[in-house]
Amino acid sequence: MSRLTTLLSTFCISLATLSLSTLAQTFPDPLELTGDFVYVHDPSLIQRESDGKYFLFTSHSKAGIITADNLAGPWTQVGSILPQNSSINLPGRDDIWAPDVSFHDGTYYAYYAVSTSGSMNSAIGLATSSTMEPGTWTDLGEVFATKTGDPYNAIDPNLIVDENGTPLLTFGSYWGDIYQFELDDDFKTPATNPVQVAHNSTAPSPVEGSFVWKHDSFYYLFTSSGICCGVLNNLPPPGNEYRVFVGRSESAHGPFLDHAGVDLRDNGGTLVIASHEDVYAPGGEGVFTDTKSGKDIFVYHYLHSQGSIAYKEANASLGLNAIDWSSGWPVLTSI
Repeated sequence: MSRLTTLLSTFCISLATLSLSTLAQTFPDPLELTGDFVYVHDPSLIQRESDGKYFLFTSHSKAGIITADNLAGPWTQVGSILPQNSSINLPGRDDIWAPDVSFHDGTYYAYYAVSTSGSMNSAIGLATSSTMEPGTWTDLGEVFATKTGDPYNAIDPNLIVDENGTPLLTFGSYWGDIYQFELDDDFKTPATNPVQVAHNSTAPSPVEGSFVWKHDSFYYLFTSSGICCGVLNNLPPPGNEYRVFVGRSESAHGPFLDHAGVDLRDNGGTLVIASHEDVYAPGGEGVFTDTKSGKDIFVYHYLHSQGSIAYKEANASLGLNAIDWSSGWPVLTSI
């Protein structure tokens, strides 16, 4: 590395740290929730079409189902998507990750991941339901799998229907980061090979938890970047923990560019939220439109940084903020 390159890299890192420090003071607090604590990690939040009831899905607890009649709660864990485990024959089939739930043509589709920490022997599965209630989910098994040596890892799935009406699955974590492939009309069978849409080669390099959302004429790709977990006795340097970034495109397939015009495949990304006050390592994000308020709601998990529960994974909590789109970019506000 040349001296000039080293100086430029040092300047960029310093600038990024300064920007994060400045922006951290502007993030709004998440909505204050009522009722008893419920564990949430990699949340997916959706309202039932028939009555507007809120259904929240979380990693672990065999894809836990948590419900509420009001956005602020109280939230109650009522069961799991896969109480009898996934039919996918891989380690982790009894510990379901990152369920992503959406509604299409009268059916709720829950894409989920089966894997273990650090493994590429992973798979994305699919379950369906007509109501989202516990006991109503049918496990349809494997959609897509990866193995050691592949350029991508089959976890953290997210479904969107693209501008042509084609189901499009976005996924990935570490290695080559974020990829997409199209599905057949059955919403289960892969129709194309995976294509990379986001990659971060800077330390800490992991990008995961992708989520695509359409607003007005743009598709927005959100990603979580940094260290998500296991920080209790080993805090990473400030700014290296989970943060959420975004890029946008006129196509659900990308290319996704950040506010400065940098491609997300080339270390791009506009910061959406980072650690602030009691919120630490926010990520695992999603978006849904609250039919009661008409607002788009940004959904995420976070660890606490204060008190006796600071940095404890078992106390991962639900974060909710409204989104202001007036600038053409997602800016979080209080609810």
